[in-house]
Amino acid sequence: MAAIPPGSEPPQQVEEAEEAAAAMAAAAAAAGLQENGVTPDAALPQELVFDLQLVLDGFSECRGEDGQLYLDAYLRAYSELNKFLQLLGTIFNFVSHDIQKKVTILQCYRKGGAGDYYYSIQSMIEYEQENNLLTCTDPQSGSRTLLRLHRGLEFISGFMAEIHKAADTAGLGSTTSELYGRTLAKHHNWVLAKTVGAVLLMMPNKQTIIDRMTGGVAAVRAHNEALMPKVIEVMNSVYNLTQKLYEDYNILDLP
Repeated sequence: MAAIPPGSEPPQQVEEAEEAAAAMAAAAAAAGLQENGVTPDAALPQELVFDLQLVLDGFSECRGEDGQLYLDAYLRAYSELNKFLQLLGTIFNFVSHDIQKKVTILQCYRKGGAGDYYYSIQSMIEYEQENNLLTCTDPQSGSRTLLRLHRGLEFISGFMAEIHKAADTAGLGSTTSELYGRTLAKHHNWVLAKTVGAVLLMMPNKQTIIDRMTGGVAAVRAHNEALMPKVIEVMNSVYNLTQKLYEDYNILDLP
């Protein structure tokens, strides 16, 4: 077998190499903050506001009565979820940056000349399938890009479920790392999986995360706790519907 010329590595390998480098940088940054007596969360911009209601509304509106999964609503919900990940601090910087990049790619498709074909996940897949674009990497196909967000949704939903049921003083590092091992790690190479698994061990306890989500306001916390089961349910519903859709089109392994 001929060697792959330098700079011609498969796109998934390049993507994972970039993610591994970013994860290691996040780990180093978080460790450096801790060594200097600063928690990773303390370095966050205080003006960032996360609204759990927007996540619920977005994923609820994503599911159309006609069976379509509407892309605009999906991206609205995911963009708000990304604020939640940013609130987790330096540990999740590499994840939030990657999510924003993929959301932006899909938003550009939606606003582009072929935007009418990208109104739903189904229409996007069918358009790219008919035009031999599913495996396109330059630019990345919409179907491939959304598949990466889809995989992440399983992890984020599981993480929210763990937060919801944990005690306030419970550390979430081991739980989150194990959850990653059951979900996203299945799609990552060994180096990236080990790096991310180690980074997640630095996860703060529930109280710290809740304070970041709510600004320490008791009424906001009560509101979020009432919403959380509904949010987790709708996230799981959208995940399952998308998973079935990708299975039906036999594209769960897009490179």
